[in-house]
Amino acid sequence: MNTPQIKALICDNSASVGTSIASSLAEHSIYAYTRSNNESAVMNSVISEAPDVVICNLTLKDTDVVTLMRKIRETVSDAPSFIVVCDLYNAFIEKQVLANGASYFIAEPINTDELAEAVMAVARRNVAPSCHDPEILVTDTIKKICIPANLKGYRYIRSCVLECLRDKSLLDNITKRLYPVIAEKYSATPSRVERAIRTAIETAWERADKLSIRNVLGYDNSFFNVRPTNSEFIAMLTDKIQLQMRNRIYGQNTCDRISFTGNTCESSRAVL
Repeated sequence: MNTPQIKALICDNSASVGTSIASSLAEHSIYAYTRSNNESAVMNSVISEAPDVVICNLTLKDTDVVTLMRKIRETVSDAPSFIVVCDLYNAFIEKQVLANGASYFIAEPINTDELAEAVMAVARRNVAPSCHDPEILVTDTIKKICIPANLKGYRYIRSCVLECLRDKSLLDNITKRLYPVIAEKYSATPSRVERAIRTAIETAWERADKLSIRNVLGYDNSFFNVRPTNSEFIAMLTDKIQLQMRNRIYGQNTCDRISFTGNTCESSRAVL
């Protein structure tokens, strides 16, 4: 493995919920384990087992998640990220839990693919220098650009880049070819995908300083006088990740050809 597994604590040790979620996350190479849904059990696990992410219901048996997050931040110096689960979607509740320190809000029934993406997005882990897994690199790069994981546009951008890494010809016609692929994957429409991506880019443009974006994507200041379009942004991210993968696999002085098979890549190279 190129980087240690992400460790996720699920605050529900029931066979019907907690263990089934843990099993699903394991399919995404995430180490997940369960503990009882109460304050002491979660606190003890955070202190002794140091999970990267805590997946927790809005209300526990003896407290609420906002109080729990506050106590954990007061107790440990490197608090885990929190993904809060609610039995129904409520925009006001989502806003409140995110404002109080949660990294992601998800309503039941839980889509395990979405949950796995959220866990990878919010986990506070440094990517190993030797890592060349496209999913990990894409996730890490988007996080550095300050796109919040709770935005739909985050997921769409991530999937767009992964699809373009597999088939770079998609960059030639993003509107008519790429957006429909992403829309089908997430049961959305191409116009909603386009709009959500634009909103995510605008959010990053407002939150991150231009120097940070420039350093992440590798473009000079003159390019960032205006916010990039969706197509420009996706193309820049795709090129950035592809270059990272080549350099990490073979080093700077090689010429590579990379093709994708599932979530892995097969490569051939010629040394310069």
